[in-house]
Amino acid sequence: MKRRGAPTILDVAEASGLSKSTVSNVIRGAGSVSAETRRRVLEVVADLGYRPNALARNLVQQRTSTIGIVVGDLSNPVYSELAKLVEQRASDMGFSAMICNTDGHTPSEAARIESLLEHRVAGIVMLQFSGEGAIVGELREQGVPLTVVSCWVEHTDCVSIDDTVGAELAVDHLIELGHRRIAYLSSGLVEAKTDGFRFEGYRRALDHGGLEMGEELVLRSEEPPYLRSDRDLQADVERVLGGHDPPTAFFVSNDLVAVDLIETLEEGGVQVPADVSVVGFDDIAIAGLARVSLTTVVQPRDELARLGMELLMRRIEGGDSLPLKQVRLEPVLVVRSSTRRP
Repeated sequence: MKRRGAPTILDVAEASGLSKSTVSNVIRGAGSVSAETRRRVLEVVADLGYRPNALARNLVQQRTSTIGIVVGDLSNPVYSELAKLVEQRASDMGFSAMICNTDGHTPSEAARIESLLEHRVAGIVMLQFSGEGAIVGELREQGVPLTVVSCWVEHTDCVSIDDTVGAELAVDHLIELGHRRIAYLSSGLVEAKTDGFRFEGYRRALDHGGLEMGEELVLRSEEPPYLRSDRDLQADVERVLGGHDPPTAFFVSNDLVAVDLIETLEEGGVQVPADVSVVGFDDIAIAGLARVSLTTVVQPRDELARLGMELLMRRIEGGDSLPLKQVRLEPVLVVRSSTRRP
């Protein structure tokens, strides 16, 4: 009689003339079996086309071969590309990935993490973090390995560039070109803690350059991007450029907003960089296009993904006994055509 459905471990045991437990030991690489027994089982597995039931195995081991990737905003190309790179690294290491988007909301972040825990993921990589400290503590209590990538977080493994130094590089570049009135522009696309680090770099660079930080030049919105329209940005830009002593340059904490700024400026008849210089942060793909040619601070996404997965695997294999490992990468400024002397 022709066998129906996918072959099972019982089919393998029957065809090889061995017990189910012996076949299971061979498939899992557990126990002590002879080379001949292993060869026989693997031949039958190949002949039958048997594939182990990963879900059943995971329930027994209390751990899956899946990692969770938590992203604040997949519409931001920095994080969508980074998520892709982390997923590729995970695949190379034998793991599949579940990607969760939180839209930057703390309740959504907690809900997505809870869902990942229900699926018994082997570990979690967070590409953005709301700063809700309880989450880190809860994951540690449950023994769930966690690594934060591209965002500096205390009390857990993480890898990030030095956002403060990166912002200093950007503003120092503008000061060296001769700009003395430099505005700061940010939005909800950048999580609050990271925005704080980048604003601190802006402030330090002005201080080192002997320049005053005018409050009227600081344009920061904590609203998520979908609540702000192009008209909001246009109104902010018109207000600051229409002031008594307008800026000749903008440091923008995110490339997407920097590109929007360039478009807004040029729609209003302000040329970049002839009238105003613009520096961004992240080096997304569009920043390098000839039409945009944005001077920006590079986020080394390949390196972040590689180190992030290495830290997660270290924690998965070593457990809570290992000390924290936190890596801060040196930022690099790439100079293009959006900046020039005022």
